[in-house]
Amino acid sequence: MGQDKIRPLWLWGQNPAAGGPNSNGEREALGNLDWLVVADIWMNETSEFWQRPGVNSPDIKTEVFVLPAACSYEKEGSISNSGRWVQWRYKAVEPPGEGMPDLEIMNLIMLKLKELYQADSSAPQAEAITSLDWNYGVHITADAVAREINGYDLTIGKLAESFGKLKDDGTTSSGNWLYCNMYTEADGNKAKRRNTVDSHPNQIGLYSDWAWCWPLNRRIIYNRASVDLDGVPWDREHPVILNYNPATKWQGDVPDGGWPPINQAKEGEKYLPFIMKPEGVARLWGYGRADGPVPEVYEPWESPLDKNLMSGTRNNPCAFIGKYRNEYSSSDRFPYVGTTYRCTEHWQTGIMTRSLPWLVELMPEMYVEMDEELAAEKGIKSGDSVIVNNARGEIKAVAVVTQRLQPLKAGGKTIHHIGILNHWGYSGMAKGDSGNILTPHVGDANTTIPEYKTFLCNVRSAR
Repeated sequence: MGQDKIRPLWLWGQNPAAGGPNSNGEREALGNLDWLVVADIWMNETSEFWQRPGVNSPDIKTEVFVLPAACSYEKEGSISNSGRWVQWRYKAVEPPGEGMPDLEIMNLIMLKLKELYQADSSAPQAEAITSLDWNYGVHITADAVAREINGYDLTIGKLAESFGKLKDDGTTSSGNWLYCNMYTEADGNKAKRRNTVDSHPNQIGLYSDWAWCWPLNRRIIYNRASVDLDGVPWDREHPVILNYNPATKWQGDVPDGGWPPINQAKEGEKYLPFIMKPEGVARLWGYGRADGPVPEVYEPWESPLDKNLMSGTRNNPCAFIGKYRNEYSSSDRFPYVGTTYRCTEHWQTGIMTRSLPWLVELMPEMYVEMDEELAAEKGIKSGDSVIVNNARGEIKAVAVVTQRLQPLKAGGKTIHHIGILNHWGYSGMAKGDSGNILTPHVGDANTTIPEYKTFLCNVRSAR
């Protein structure tokens, strides 16, 4: 396999043929694979890319395997939120038919791989598989995996209590140091906790005994920054940590380092609160970023403006620009700004919602929104069928003319936006064009997160 070639591909609960930028390019690229495995709760655009409208299926050589998966209510395990809380979720019902949780599917595949490589130990990668510590048995559980992620003191065979006790000498293990302390011998699986009483002395709303929060159940990171050099909270009515003394240490949240206040600490032990930063203090800029330490304002790759009104550089010179079928849409041909978003009734690419009759009844068709001025100029009324297109493709949708969108003035130009939904595709109960057919394959300079929210397009009546 060449460095720039992917021959096999596994997709677990993903649908790039509808959810990825420049969907036509994504769909075409899938045809370059030798084989594709899709695990999902319903057939989706990716698993059915080889029989999408407009293609001759026999011309596509990719072998596709579909594994029926279980949805979140049909399996047990943990979920995390943006507040770093890890909460345990229980199985409500069994998955239908041959549906199986991802974890069980992966386990059976790994057991089979070990069996095959043990039978052919001459393969160069055999030892990496046969020596893998994988002792879950045929019936793996999420609870067993949670224990492994927490980690063990292997010298005594007990769960590790803190990442501070993990070592690099082979005597301890941990799947993720951040999650070490979630599962302990004394308290069991802390993600299962559901105590509704706020145990903080000042009841500030941390609810530290509801689920568990990485690391070490610390609800607010760098919380020693909430006190002054003497340990006095800046906000005395809502202190995060408070009342340090050598016997009881800090009260309140789990401190970000249990050291005494800086003015009470010995020389050489005066630790600043931002312990994950070598300088110990907050940063106004970030090191190691491809486009420099200070954020800059750039126009998107496709913009109706000829120049950057904020600086002399129009576009981010370090942005990722995809080369595969990523045609550029110029403002002279495509004068309007498209942006994608979601509606209430559907979720993501619609795979979890477009096959549910009651949601399909509530929102049956792909639609786009536009302002009243643009609609009048184009002779479009609410309910009309319209075509939205750019250099990467075109979609057909129902027009919704609304005051939610208003023309904007920038750089001496009037700019109209077209709001485009991204829930539809050619699979499932409710079918329609995917909004991501129009989005460019352009990524942020540091994360390559796609530039879904601003691109150029045109619109016309489909009559």
